[in-house]
Amino acid sequence: MKISNWFIAGLILIFFALSYQTFQDAQPEYRSKRIYDEIRKSSPYYLEKRIGGFRIMKKGSTVKEEPPIDKVWHRLDQLDKGWGKEHLTIVNNFVIIKDDKNKIIAKIKCKTDEEKQWVKQFYLTDLN
Repeated sequence: MKISNWFIAGLILIFFALSYQTFQDAQPEYRSKRIYDEIRKSSPYYLEKRIGGFRIMKKGSTVKEEPPIDKVWHRLDQLDKGWGKEHLTIVNNFVIIKDDKNKIIAKIKCKTDEEKQWVKQFYLTDLN
């Protein structure tokens, strides 16, 4: 094989390795699907599709964030975690969701210890 063929093959491999790494970095954190879906119903943040990707909106506000497409899931997680620290508590095996006036708006029963641990790890630990 010629050196130019090796060079092209090397460039292709580097391209695929960098693409894979970028794809992995853009993935959101692990979520406990059942609990996360229930909590999302009460969360004030949601995604809105736009031509260039996604926009993060807050319910009842005109504030919009348009992070780069590879950072949108990380930013949504960051906003959700900040909201969760103030509005979520765990009592026994229940996740209690409170509104801004500290009034209980929802109770979600954790069916397993893994779900309870996930809520503690995802929402109730310090933000990095």
